Amino acid sequence: MYQNLINKLKSKNDLSRDEAREFIDSVLQGEIPSNVLTEFLRLLNLKGFSSEELTGFAKAMRNISNKVNYNGDVVDNCGTGGDGLKTFNISTTASLIASCSGVCVAKHGNKAITSNSGSADILEAAGINIKLSSEQVSICLDKLNFGFMFAPLHHSSMRHVAASRQEIAPDKTIFNLLGPLTNPAQAKRQLIGVYSKSLMKIVAETLIKLGTERAMVVHSADGMDEISIYDKTHIIEINNSEMNSYEIDPRDYFTCNSTIADIKVNDSEQSLEMMLSVIKNKDTPARMIALLNAAALVYISGKSKTISDAVKICENALKSKNVDIKVNELIRLTNSF
Repeated sequence: MYQNLINKLKSKNDLSRDEAREFIDSVLQGEIPSNVLTEFLRLLNLKGFSSEELTGFAKAMRNISNKVNYNGDVVDNCGTGGDGLKTFNISTTASLIASCSGVCVAKHGNKAITSNSGSADILEAAGINIKLSSEQVSICLDKLNFGFMFAPLHHSSMRHVAASRQEIAPDKTIFNLLGPLTNPAQAKRQLIGVYSKSLMKIVAETLIKLGTERAMVVHSADGMDEISIYDKTHIIEINNSEMNSYEIDPRDYFTCNSTIADIKVNDSEQSLEMMLSVIKNKDTPARMIALLNAAALVYISGKSKTISDAVKICENALKSKNVDIKVNELIRLTNSF
């Protein structure tokens, strides 16, 4: 079966959604040799992947994942990583702020792969237990409006692709885009940062095909897979099947006189230190960028009609010390299991 698909890729022809799904389903069940998968991924890189192929991959991963069942609406904030800028954990900090601003956040993440500190690294450094069962994540969502899903515990079948990805590294593959598209809590609202502007439309089209209700796909002009406070950020906003493209100018929300170097870190300890400064509401560039990304989550959730209103909501969460309290509650609850 797979030789037909490889021949198709060699001819620079796109695979159908079902072809991609069935092939990756076989991969995730350990039925495809590593050398075949490596060739497949390299050919896909040469051809460039389509939203139909990405949708097929995501559906296969979603089907085989260890899911989190939660009755309420959840929002995810998970970027592709790979922007190479080594900033502190903006999305994790923003997610914690949003969880104190009326939003239930089901945060999907991993340890550092391309960065100096992944979301799992910083939460562990803070003393939060990240190795939770699906049921325990559900309890966190119910009690604290925040649950962290450590990717390896929910996507154990990804072990079958590790060797191929390692062989292709440092080049990226289609799997670099799949983390944000395979939330185990089946989030229908998402803020997704991507490492390249050229991928924004493909990711947005894929989200629509996967049934996403509302999302923002973002990439900043200064190269971040976040909403930047240093330059304009390109946005594709999704409302059900509609896509709307525009830019966010950070000067509409903050006056920033720093540079991106001020939010860079060398390891998870430095990242934690920066995150804690935000949580304690210290007036820093880290606070500004965390607030702007948290505001996007509040906006996507429907709790505010504009980003400006959402920024005010998030500022109040920091001023009230609720985010600081939330971190301590997460430490206690996750370590009580």
